[in-house]
Amino acid sequence: MAKVEVASATTMRKFGERYYSEVVLPNVKDPKNIRRWLDKEIYPVLGGESLRDITSADVQAIVFRKRDNGSPASAGAIRNLLKRVFDYAIVCNVALTNPTLATPMRFITKARPRTRALSPDEIKAYLQTLYRSNIRRQFKLGLHIILLTLIRKSELLLAKWSDVDFAAGEWHIPQENVKIGPPHIVYISRQVAAMFDELKALAGGSEWVLPSRSSLAQPFAKNALNQALEGVSFPIDPFTIHDLRRTGSTRLHEQGYPSDVVEKALNHTIGGVRGVYNRAEYSAQRKEMLQAWADYVDSLATENGSLFQVDQTKASQGL
Repeated sequence: MAKVEVASATTMRKFGERYYSEVVLPNVKDPKNIRRWLDKEIYPVLGGESLRDITSADVQAIVFRKRDNGSPASAGAIRNLLKRVFDYAIVCNVALTNPTLATPMRFITKARPRTRALSPDEIKAYLQTLYRSNIRRQFKLGLHIILLTLIRKSELLLAKWSDVDFAAGEWHIPQENVKIGPPHIVYISRQVAAMFDELKALAGGSEWVLPSRSSLAQPFAKNALNQALEGVSFPIDPFTIHDLRRTGSTRLHEQGYPSDVVEKALNHTIGGVRGVYNRAEYSAQRKEMLQAWADYVDSLATENGSLFQVDQTKASQGL
């Protein structure tokens, strides 16, 4: 009975803040998503409700609404956050049951297979929809650059202008920014060079290629591009930012480029004996391939000139 009385007096907002301060802040390096889900998704609906009175139907209403609005991954993350909050509430003796357990993850989202690669028609739809969307101009250019350069999202988010050599047409990714492997050089196509030119103007003097809107001294948050992608209604099957790398690899292999050259452009480690003895950089081949790839992608989606110039009227406003 004592536990029930405590639970009835403890609201979701009150305990959510306790969970955030005692569990999230000491253990989560970047808690922005958790903070946003609490403030924007959970508290507006359940913040004033006592933990005892929150039902599985209440949880489902929040989670399924997010899922049905086209964000199943975020819906699953919100469900898991609620589960962890209630798990901690039970440990702290302020809740007796966990209402999220009646909503298994398999009914919210499914893990996407790591095989998604956009077809040529989908690349066209992706780029045309991207540039006609209302997301910020920097997001559009960044998501386009990832497709053309085959780099990882984190490598772009951590890029500084000191890494970009416009005269040599090279973007140097230092060791500390590389997920696996040695420092990496990306050979910049004409299209990417033009995008970097525009991004530099939009950077407002920041050392970062993609500075945060709130502080030019900081780069974009690591989830910023994912959120931007989720905010666009693409007329194709769902895909992730990493699928853009897979798209480039798949299409380039189909076009007959040697696997070693493609893998080097992806900065993948080549396994086996061949990887041990092959130290070639394939610099000339990669430079030629990435320019050809940019020309090909441009040809798929260009309308009246270079595609990425579609909304230059908004570019000066950073939209």
